[in-house]
Amino acid sequence: MRQVFACLLCALLMASAQAEDTSQASAATAAAAALEVVPQRTGYAFAQPEILLRQRLFGLAHGLSLLAAACLDLPGYSQAIQDAYAAWHARQGKAIDTIVHDLAAYYFGPRAGEAQWPDLSRALNLADNIQPALSEITLHAACASLPEAIARPRYALDKLLAGSAEPETPPNGVAAAAPAPTMQKPAE
Repeated sequence: MRQVFACLLCALLMASAQAEDTSQASAATAAAAALEVVPQRTGYAFAQPEILLRQRLFGLAHGLSLLAAACLDLPGYSQAIQDAYAAWHARQGKAIDTIVHDLAAYYFGPRAGEAQWPDLSRALNLADNIQPALSEITLHAACASLPEAIARPRYALDKLLAGSAEPETPPNGVAAAAPAPTMQKPAE
């Protein structure tokens, strides 16, 4: 019995060591194959408004995806978030594809076809966790408001990309307007 147990223990230790070697090799291969940003293209493209717009919109989409993913872990919000995010993504998918394509070409040049979402978020130095961005807002509050917020013009990437987004209406439904001119003189 001791011999069987010793053999099992040796087999487990060897399998563990092989798995560790494999994961280290995989990590080294992934690091070597990681896409490098074209050196002149690091940071935000303030001098190139079209690229800067795509960077901003990618950041919005990235933030939404992080928040939606975090909300899926909260059972009270999971279904509503899935439905709202799926509907938003169905409407915005083409714009997202355009943004990803354009940014991949900008950041990775001839290797743009290899670029994936994580490569772009790394190139833009975006977080991979929504929690720090929430600041003082709780995850529950953010998740509760996401289905309504995601339908607003702020997240209409297609319109924003085309430059034709309507101004967002305030929550009370009344847009602020300049007062109408009057013929009355101010009180003296």
